[in-house]
Amino acid sequence: MQKLAVLALVLAITAAKFVDTHTSLAQINADPFGHVVLSAIKAHLLAQTPANEVNMLLNGVGAGIVQDQNDHDHAFELDTTTNNRIVEDLEKEILYHQNQISSNTQLRDDTIEALAVSEEDIRVTIQDIANNEATYAREEATRNQQHETFVAKVAAIDDVIDAIDEAAKLIQHLSLGASFAQLKSKYDTLHKKLSDNTSHSALLQPVITALTELATHGVNQKALTKIAQLLSEIRQQLVSEKAAKTDVEDRQAAHWAEFSVHLSNEHTRLVERKAQLEVQIQEQKDTIEDAQSWIEFHTLELENSEERLAGQQAWYAVQSEIYETQTAERQAQQEIVDRLQEHISEKLSTTAQFIASRN
Repeated sequence: MQKLAVLALVLAITAAKFVDTHTSLAQINADPFGHVVLSAIKAHLLAQTPANEVNMLLNGVGAGIVQDQNDHDHAFELDTTTNNRIVEDLEKEILYHQNQISSNTQLRDDTIEALAVSEEDIRVTIQDIANNEATYAREEATRNQQHETFVAKVAAIDDVIDAIDEAAKLIQHLSLGASFAQLKSKYDTLHKKLSDNTSHSALLQPVITALTELATHGVNQKALTKIAQLLSEIRQQLVSEKAAKTDVEDRQAAHWAEFSVHLSNEHTRLVERKAQLEVQIQEQKDTIEDAQSWIEFHTLELENSEERLAGQQAWYAVQSEIYETQTAERQAQQEIVDRLQEHISEKLSTTAQFIASRN
């Protein structure tokens, strides 16, 4: 409103050039500044001061207006320079915080995705460890069972071989002339041992039958030779069976030795992988937490910088308005001084009469 009023005054004074002196002076007198100046001129006129001193007065007032404007221009120039520097610094701060928010947001989001992958990896790794341990336990139990079976079967074969060897000795004694009656006790023990065997009952049945016939029909060399041959063949079969089972046992033991090493190495690798993933996951969680903290920090700083920028811009807008208003006021004041100097120079009598008649 004040700027509009000053502008209106300038327009009015300019238009006054085209109206009569009395009207022009009345317009000047209506302005507070013009009223003060006219009052000063009136004092000089009452004191009958020469016209040139009145002009000197007006020149001094005009010079003061120019000096005030120069001072104001300089001050506003300094304000503008300072404002531009502060605004530039604040805009750089704002850009910096925006970039930090953007980069940390990207880092946080990328790390969240990487964390999901790591957590899936460790889940799979933990399951692989469990599967590995279950496989090891199952295969170890299988291997132990195989070994126990082998030991039991070999022991059974050894028992049968011992019984065959006892039967061979018995046949040998009979072949050398010992009477059946002398060996009856050993015969009965051996016969029972062979009859009670369940692991090789089918293999031993011919021997049991031959010995039974020997006891029933009496001892003869032909029968003894036949039994001895049968015992030798059965013993050879038993030895071959034991060798075959031993070979299977050796191969199974070698396979387990190799496979158990593989499982152990795989278990070590998986456990190390799990430990690495745990460290990686913790680092990723720390990264996410740090990035979020920086996002929050730079968000607050950004808001602060934006508030300071808005405040600085508002302050400069006020200073600009004050500058424009005061500049317009000084222009109006200078116009008043110029008009008065014109009136005094060209129409001193009319001007003096108007000044003398005003309140």
